[in-house]
Amino acid sequence: MLLSTLKQRFSEKDKMNKSFLSLGSNLGDRLGYLKKAVDLLGKSEDVNIIKISSIYETEPIGYKEQPNFLNLVVEIETETGPEDLLKRCKEIEIYLGRIKREKWREREIDIDIIFYNNLIIEKDYIVIPHKELYNRKFVLLPLCEIDPDFICPKTKKSVKTLLSSCNDTSIIKVLNNKIQSES
Repeated sequence: MLLSTLKQRFSEKDKMNKSFLSLGSNLGDRLGYLKKAVDLLGKSEDVNIIKISSIYETEPIGYKEQPNFLNLVVEIETETGPEDLLKRCKEIEIYLGRIKREKWREREIDIDIIFYNNLIIEKDYIVIPHKELYNRKFVLLPLCEIDPDFICPKTKKSVKTLLSSCNDTSIIKVLNNKIQSES
């Protein structure tokens, strides 16, 4: 019986998928939105939060006449497939009150899938690795903090290499705050 229980646990662990999510907020209680989003992700029965980066304050990209963002990256393990994970992220955004606005505009909360295992997906509604990842220091810096050696399946380069070759010159300030998962 012990052997069959161990085999089941190991086979269940093999089903876990590694994913990195980027979270950002630049409206209202920015830190509160990030904390609530991480908490809701962690309370999902099929998501385990593995690591949470520091919080970074960043300039907006595109439309500059808006408040600075707070950003972080979360590493998770999940049994959920990439499309269902995207759906879960969008549900959390809606639950937290995100209002759909024009591209590059303010956001109560934004949750993007950066990587999902080593998959490359290019569909109308989901692109993994995230298509703007290579141009966004506010994603690469916190990602590098938690897994600098992760290899991008598309470029075959490590996260630290992607960060060193990123042309983003925006000002990014690491904050002393760190969010703890309550799950």
